[in-house]
Amino acid sequence: MGSLEESDWVWLPKNLLDMILNNLVSLSEFVRFGAVCKPWQCVAMENEVKFVQNKFSTQVPFLIVPLKDNNDDERRSLYSITHNKLYDFQLRVPYKERLCGSSHGWLFGIEKSSSVTLMNPFSSFTIELPPIDSMVSISIDKISFEVTKVILSADPASSPNDYIVAAIYGGEENLAFIRAGDEAWTCIGKERFMSFYDVIYYKGRIFAIDRYRVLIIDVKRRVGASQVEEKEIALQIIHTELMYVVESSDGELLLVQRLLEIGEDSQHATSGVKVFKMLLDQFEEGSHMLVEVKNLDGDTQFLGDNHSICVSASKWPGCEPNSIYYTDDYIDIIYHPPSGRRDMGIFNIVNGSFGTHYILDPSHNDMPPSIWIVPTVFGSSV
Repeated sequence: MGSLEESDWVWLPKNLLDMILNNLVSLSEFVRFGAVCKPWQCVAMENEVKFVQNKFSTQVPFLIVPLKDNNDDERRSLYSITHNKLYDFQLRVPYKERLCGSSHGWLFGIEKSSSVTLMNPFSSFTIELPPIDSMVSISIDKISFEVTKVILSADPASSPNDYIVAAIYGGEENLAFIRAGDEAWTCIGKERFMSFYDVIYYKGRIFAIDRYRVLIIDVKRRVGASQVEEKEIALQIIHTELMYVVESSDGELLLVQRLLEIGEDSQHATSGVKVFKMLLDQFEEGSHMLVEVKNLDGDTQFLGDNHSICVSASKWPGCEPNSIYYTDDYIDIIYHPPSGRRDMGIFNIVNGSFGTHYILDPSHNDMPPSIWIVPTVFGSSV
């Protein structure tokens, strides 16, 4: 069989191009597919929403880091842990202050007015949301710490009328959410002590964990004019400084404890990680709903200020299986400066060993913590 001329690639039948797209794994492969020629780009654009919805949960995130040779306060680079590579690719990110979340390719910042801004650094799109409740007034240099974490249920670019934003906020670390089109946030747990650690959107509901329980919120089932259906499940566990709720690549819900050691200089460092499977379907009053696991079934987790991410390492050469890649997200503005923390690394839960992923340049010690992000196809050129 003779080889195809370069121009012949343009005329490959659409069903064959669809087959190629179905076998792509990463978003970067998808972008490169669309860059081959105009007809391929048209096929890619027709399939981009479907591709994002089907493939998004399997993507390995990049780490947003300072530019190596530039102290520009408005631009950052992307580091790939699978390729151990710092891309020559610049994101325009207002990063003088801490970013309070990363989810579905979007970043979250807090304005001086206490409003929440969603930023997509790959498309330059922004969405401004109203202030969350009446957040405690604090100094401007620490306003970015008033919201602990923000997550999305879906990418607003692909689901502009059907997404939910959930946030942990305020000195008491309360929970609030807002749906696309809502004019105000719905606040949860203000009247009772619920200091939340983490939140995730899982199987159509919001799951949030505090020191003592899991709170499950069905945002689509309202009780009365403005209330939503809630369910609380007690946690039989000793709480730690940092806890996360993560969906595994097989769809199971995991609770992750990150153990910290605080030195005499008040600096902190991760000393270990414990992982528990949450048996929500088997929950009965008085039963144990948490079972500690000693491996991640080959998965890799990415934890920090981001929406907690889990991928199957077997699909991503370069990912260490049964390992947790973490960044510094410990917040204690009384004892710690708003920037410059360096508790980053890899923890293998099978053998208890530690490793490194990206080592920050010492000249960037005054920068806020790095954050994981999954690039979107909308406007991406990685």
